[in-house]
Amino acid sequence: MSGFKANNNMSAFDVFRHRSLYNGFAFSKRGEVNVDPEATKNFWFVENMMHGRIREKSGQISIIAPKTDLLRNCKRSTGGAPALALDFVSDAFEHMVVNHEKDRIQGTRVSPGSAHLSKLKVHAGVTDASKKYMKSKSELQKRFLSYGNSIKEHADKISSFESFVPLFMEFITPSLEAFPVTRSSYLLSKSSTPMMSGLCLEISPLKHSEDAGKSEHFLNDQNFDAYRVIAAKSGFAIDKNAPWRLVADIASSQMLEFATKRVSDISTYEDILDYYFEEVRDQYDELAEFQETMVRAYNLLISTNSVIYEKSVDSDQKVILSTRIRTTEPRSSIVSRIKNDFWYEKFLTVKNIELGLGYGDLEIRKMANNAADLESSFDRTRATGYIKKRMTPIVSSEGSTTYRTSKIEGARDTPKKDSQALARSLNKKIY
Repeated sequence: MSGFKANNNMSAFDVFRHRSLYNGFAFSKRGEVNVDPEATKNFWFVENMMHGRIREKSGQISIIAPKTDLLRNCKRSTGGAPALALDFVSDAFEHMVVNHEKDRIQGTRVSPGSAHLSKLKVHAGVTDASKKYMKSKSELQKRFLSYGNSIKEHADKISSFESFVPLFMEFITPSLEAFPVTRSSYLLSKSSTPMMSGLCLEISPLKHSEDAGKSEHFLNDQNFDAYRVIAAKSGFAIDKNAPWRLVADIASSQMLEFATKRVSDISTYEDILDYYFEEVRDQYDELAEFQETMVRAYNLLISTNSVIYEKSVDSDQKVILSTRIRTTEPRSSIVSRIKNDFWYEKFLTVKNIELGLGYGDLEIRKMANNAADLESSFDRTRATGYIKKRMTPIVSSEGSTTYRTSKIEGARDTPKKDSQALARSLNKKIY
């Protein structure tokens, strides 16, 4: 079908209506509804968004990222900056291209003259998650400074970091679900992209928000069916909402074969996750990053408003003008001065909102005290491990990668009892 028109310039109602039409009929051949077309992956659906960015193992859900030393440049790139993907994904794409070119040369299934689908080239590979996250934090600082200056009567009353904290929490709290502050939550949010996984490649620079281009350049292209077939044979699914994006289906036997050729010990989907990915929370001290974010915001506000003019009235009712100078303070000084339970409470409050876990204030306070006790009795690692278990994201559902692979591999007797139920059971345990 054609005539899909959704774009970001439409009204909210029109966007919803046209997106619904695309979702139902974009892959339809005879006008029937087809919301789950074969060999596609819908990244706008629940946990599909987390493909290659989250896993469940041994009763624990973890946020993961590809190991950067296992990324390789794709040979068939359009030039410019390297288009990187995990090595076996790059191999699979090369296999796909070779067979696609055979079909084109032989004239069996692929016709020449298609702008995007006659000759396959990689336009974009993995997105650097750290750079994107740091850019997001920089934008946060700018927004906060603007916010602080807009309510100058409150900002002027700040005399210390402690008095600054309520203003900062007031600023970030309403937007935490949409714009997370902590790294792991950011990687789970809509602000991130599946391109961070190392499992995706894009063969076109078309805009994701414009449905007309999807129809014109891909869905209605004479080579699209051949493209979809050969993608599946190479272990790729096609992103339903961006047909130029190829997604390594690591639950498929085809993609598993490419991984096995690289690493002989790999024989399962879980083996791929073990070898090619690492936990984000094991790479970074999120509490330290959170502290740095808060202190940087405080110092930014202070440094741009160091001189405060104050009015007072003397005994003769005369108005007296005076000045007060505020100075910045290093993070080490602030962190050492403030008790651990304070930091843990603010951190857990933020994580709770970011992940939508629904803990109450009392539960947050108990967890903060527990974490502080663990750090004082043992070390930071023990405390953050406890937090990780309590702050378990609930993201798995029927249709997700976790659900699908568990069903394929027969790893569970009841696949529907997935990580969602697991997370809820874990979240009841505060101590």
